[in-house]
Amino acid sequence: MARARSRSIKGTAVATPLVERAPAVCRAGLFQFAAGQKFTNGCVQSRALFWCKSGRGTFELNGVLHRLEPHDVYVLPWNRRITYFPSAADPMYTAHVHLVPWYRPGSRWVPNVPHEKHEAEFDSPDRRDVARPMMAGPVRLRTEADEPLGRLIDYTTRWFLRSQRDEAEARALGLLLEREVWRAASAMIEPAASRPEELRRLLVHVEKGYHLAPRIEDLAAIIGRSRSHVLKLFRRHLGVSAKGHVVGRQLKEARELLLSTTLAVAEIGKAVGLPDPYHFSKLFRRYVGLSPREFRAQHGPFSTPPKPSLHLTNPPKVRR
Repeated sequence: MARARSRSIKGTAVATPLVERAPAVCRAGLFQFAAGQKFTNGCVQSRALFWCKSGRGTFELNGVLHRLEPHDVYVLPWNRRITYFPSAADPMYTAHVHLVPWYRPGSRWVPNVPHEKHEAEFDSPDRRDVARPMMAGPVRLRTEADEPLGRLIDYTTRWFLRSQRDEAEARALGLLLEREVWRAASAMIEPAASRPEELRRLLVHVEKGYHLAPRIEDLAAIIGRSRSHVLKLFRRHLGVSAKGHVVGRQLKEARELLLSTTLAVAEIGKAVGLPDPYHFSKLFRRYVGLSPREFRAQHGPFSTPPKPSLHLTNPPKVRR
């Protein structure tokens, strides 16, 4: 039985059957914010994926302030007013992909997104939002540079900046991104109730303090249990040793830093809690199959530091 479709109202989301979804990428890029830089876009008509690759900051979305940290990917709503506030000490370096959830099949594809009401394509009958569960407002996800969502965002930005911007590819990438975001959002709401409370506490501790290289004894002290009890918790429920989990988390962060920064390999080792360069490289090769330098050379998005934007502080209009 065919599902009913509600008619579009200008600028609003519509409940559209899945078979009629026609997403398309219409804009993408990279942006290195400068310290003290601030600007506002008044009414952006896209569902943007806003990924903080490094650095920190905040942004005000429709009057609500949100923090932005490394690995954050925000799915931003249609018709948004947004103001960016980079950290003064460590301004964010970001990737952004603008998705139009429904772009009329057969219409002329325009690789741009209106950021203000007076701009071309604003309230175009060929473009509109699509209502989806869990996506009514901003959605905060997390991704690493070598995870599917991170790789897909990186590929899309490079495709938009360096290719001929073929419409068929724009629509195919739109569909891939939409489905990958849906998977990531669905995974975040899956309950972890099957894990013991003690293990959940330890995982939170490792997540917050992996750079301090916590020992098994440190973990045991947190929950007031024996060393052997901690080892059994990790083996039974995660299938890995406690030390292996800590090292895995350190190397996961190291991969992210190798892909999203130009820090020296030794500095990255120190940042993740592995200050001995020889030990860091040996562990990295054992787990990843490549040395840190080989991994960066094969997968890194840039080989020189990103240059700060030339825009002045508080410019009248800056588009992202």
